[in-house]
Amino acid sequence: MGNWRHSIPIDVVDCSARGRVAEPVEVGLTFTAFQPVDGGVAIVDEAGRPVLTQIVMADKDEAGQLRSATICFIADVAPGAGRARYTVLLGITPAPISAEGAGIQQLPPKLGDGVRRLDTGVYELELCRGTGGGDGGSKWGIRHFEHKDQGINLIHGNKNAFGGVYGPFFTPENGLVNPPAHMVIDVEPIAEGPVLCRYRMRGMVPDGLLPELRGKTIEIWWSFWHRSPWFVRSYFVDDYETTIDGRPVSNRITVGDEIESGKGNLLLSSYRHYEGTRYRAGDLYHALLLERIHDLRNRNPDLLRTAAAKLGIDPEGDPARWHWDNYWRMFCVIEGALPAHVLRAEAEGIWRSANKVVWSDAGHAKVHYSEDFIDVSRMPQESIFPLDARKTCDFGADTGYSFVRYVNRTVPRMDIIHRRESGWVNWGTNGENEYPEMPTGSTIWSAYGAFTDWRHTADCMEQPLALSVGAMERR
Repeated sequence: MGNWRHSIPIDVVDCSARGRVAEPVEVGLTFTAFQPVDGGVAIVDEAGRPVLTQIVMADKDEAGQLRSATICFIADVAPGAGRARYTVLLGITPAPISAEGAGIQQLPPKLGDGVRRLDTGVYELELCRGTGGGDGGSKWGIRHFEHKDQGINLIHGNKNAFGGVYGPFFTPENGLVNPPAHMVIDVEPIAEGPVLCRYRMRGMVPDGLLPELRGKTIEIWWSFWHRSPWFVRSYFVDDYETTIDGRPVSNRITVGDEIESGKGNLLLSSYRHYEGTRYRAGDLYHALLLERIHDLRNRNPDLLRTAAAKLGIDPEGDPARWHWDNYWRMFCVIEGALPAHVLRAEAEGIWRSANKVVWSDAGHAKVHYSEDFIDVSRMPQESIFPLDARKTCDFGADTGYSFVRYVNRTVPRMDIIHRRESGWVNWGTNGENEYPEMPTGSTIWSAYGAFTDWRHTADCMEQPLALSVGAMERR
């Protein structure tokens, strides 16, 4: 018996019976008949082998004994078994038994605004606060993302970021404020241990042109687990009502997961939904912004030359070869590249033209369908707008790696971009003309890896392991 006086059996149930590998489990327990001391909790599997364990929340009495606790561990269920039993051991002294590995490793941040660099056993990633500098390399979010087996940083040169919130703020009507590039966000550790690291990001969006979008805050909760390819985030934005693309919208947001593989190196090249993909092809907005810049150059070449110089862009260069972010920076109120009266006039003209082009173009309005992966880089403007998304997959045919995501609320339109020349990949929860589509409060499950069956991975995200907690037993 030793230190361990009582135990609680926990069955993790795989309803699909197809097997689970390294799936995170959090279970809340209340201790009545026996209260273990703080630290006097451990978990073993059916063979009696210790399992890495972490208490993420606890309620203690005056003597330091636990009244209740939420315990996190990583579970595996063999294919066909349907369930696996784990046992929680409760002790009288803080003597946790040893477990496999050391768990998540905290590494020194390598980026100037880096807050945490984690080695989860699957990924090495760095969370950044952002610098507010206005370019891709100053964005907050994940700015280093590397699958350890693949050994490639998906954000080449750390010049972009993963997981930022764009809409409703990043729109023509609002002066094209880019929150990930133009704000600094606070990162608060909620739980940090060998099994789970959870963080709360929070910040206030800079003011744009629309008064109803001023003073709004963004909040994101991120969770990363040891040994698991999953990471999970939930998004919250203050309530709002406004008009985007000439259409009313309230309490919907654009989340942008951006990958920069490097020029000519497209690591993810095709896309599909779980049960086939309905989509509209091409991004007419991209062409419209470029056309607007050319028009501005023709009307007032000195003005555009001065604006480009302010943004650090070659004033004599071809705008068609600019990075996509520079189109937005040109029309951004914070950047101040254009005089205020010119910016307001351009912003008005952009959304009106965009609305007309997108919704009046019969070719673009046509909905296509594919039961297979879509080679997005062969679509017009290397873009598609898939409809009604919940479980999605970006796949790299050259590598065999996939980015799998599950959103707990249907996203009516998305923006998927795979640009072969630049190596830029975008997974965005917006429709045409930056209209945000994902409801605030939504949660996104994500995983990157060489999955043998991406659908099974998405199914597991949608229906995680169920828990059956037994009665406390004396040992």
